[in-house]
Amino acid sequence: MKILKNIYLMRPLILIGILVGSVFGCDEKLNAPFEDETFTSDVDYEDADGMILPLLGAYEGLYTRGWEDPVTVGIRGDDVNAAGDQVPMQEQDQFIYLASHWNANAVWQGRYNDIVNAFTAIDEINKFRPAANNDDLADQYVAECRVIRAWLYLDIIRTFGGCIVIDDLTNIQNAPLSNKVEAMEYIVDEMTDVIPLLPDVHPNKRTDIPGGITQFTAYAIQAIAYQEMEDYQGVADATSAIINSGEFDLHSDFYHLFKLDGKLSDENILEFQFSDFNSATGDNFSHLFAPFGMAWNPVRTGAGGGWGFYEPTKKYIKFMLDRGETVRLETSVTWSPDGITEIQNEWGALPGWITNFNREGDEFINNARKKWGAGKWIQPSTELVEGRTSPGSNKNIIVIRYAEMLLMYAEALTRGANGSTSLSADDAVNLVRDRAGLGDLTGVTTEQVLDEKFAELGTEWGIRFNDMVRTGNTAALTHEGRTFDMSKAYLPFPADQVSELPQLADGL
Repeated sequence: MKILKNIYLMRPLILIGILVGSVFGCDEKLNAPFEDETFTSDVDYEDADGMILPLLGAYEGLYTRGWEDPVTVGIRGDDVNAAGDQVPMQEQDQFIYLASHWNANAVWQGRYNDIVNAFTAIDEINKFRPAANNDDLADQYVAECRVIRAWLYLDIIRTFGGCIVIDDLTNIQNAPLSNKVEAMEYIVDEMTDVIPLLPDVHPNKRTDIPGGITQFTAYAIQAIAYQEMEDYQGVADATSAIINSGEFDLHSDFYHLFKLDGKLSDENILEFQFSDFNSATGDNFSHLFAPFGMAWNPVRTGAGGGWGFYEPTKKYIKFMLDRGETVRLETSVTWSPDGITEIQNEWGALPGWITNFNREGDEFINNARKKWGAGKWIQPSTELVEGRTSPGSNKNIIVIRYAEMLLMYAEALTRGANGSTSLSADDAVNLVRDRAGLGDLTGVTTEQVLDEKFAELGTEWGIRFNDMVRTGNTAALTHEGRTFDMSKAYLPFPADQVSELPQLADGL
């Protein structure tokens, strides 16, 4: 809690403020030295204890994503509808892409702001190095910043199809545009370099920064990059390292994994942490979850319901019903009365356990914006601290979890890779299925693994869309009136960025 409070207190210190009102390509602002800012005018580089502060600033930059960030990267899959009233998001959901869309520009700019922040944190850490007289610790802190930077690059690449990999903040305008493979290779190489420098424990075992980055965060990011390159032996090797560590396990209760009980779970590999510090008033470090909420009558009087900008698709709901899913469907989808009626009319009589209430007693009601809620992103009102009413106050965001690594490992094996664990592809898939209360499979195929990922990871971070793009499955993404082809795999570079960065103009 103390470290999270310190991360919260770093909010005035990060460089994101330097870029407010500007686009990423503005060299003059990007090159403003950290020590020239008024908030660092009193930095004492002879104080070894201060070396952790720039690192906490890098974490703060990573955790504080704009509300549009996870929404934008998630809405194009066949698991999520844009809902809401944001025209750019509705258009992107229909595979209509414009370089002028504000939210795509915000994602690009926000990620690069935080990449610059990570660079600056590295520079600051190195200024403390002589006083700290602990090269191993300084190297670890720098490595953590490089992992943060790699995750930011990873999602930029999967959203836009390529990126500018920055080597030197003084030469951004001339840095070449890297295509997807080149950029993923950079991430793989970065993670290879930093893994030996990081703690080899579960993130929740770190005592200095509980939930912070470890070797296994880097292995997970590396595995995803390998998967995007369709290097399945690389995927098997990286995920094997995570599995063989013995540090990770599936959370016993899928439903509560996404509630307060799931904070710093043994399943979580990368987790954005937030807190209201157990106080009804005062400091609050939280993500804006309002876009994910829906109209409700909450148990906790006054608890906000949200905007209704993120909705599971009927396709996803019917897919889960056809599989006989229970806990994963209950967790992933909340229902309005109209939503129940519509699915009943199209699918048939629903299981009796499906209602427009969650387990905690919150009642979801009809609303013009959407009929179903993305339950993984909605915190029950009963979990709010008394006095807090903002949706999701005190809720963490799970970004990468062990279940995804197990399924990635299984897919790699079905594609001919060799694993270096005692688990077969069947074993890995069945661990995930067993928690969901489903029977075991034998002789699993790639298609079955991808279906399992759809069920397990639906509505999370655009994972489904990325899988379908990677596998060229245009038929899956052509659904409910949408028509997808591979020309729609990536958003165009934002017009505001193209005007500042000439290398973007020619595209990939």
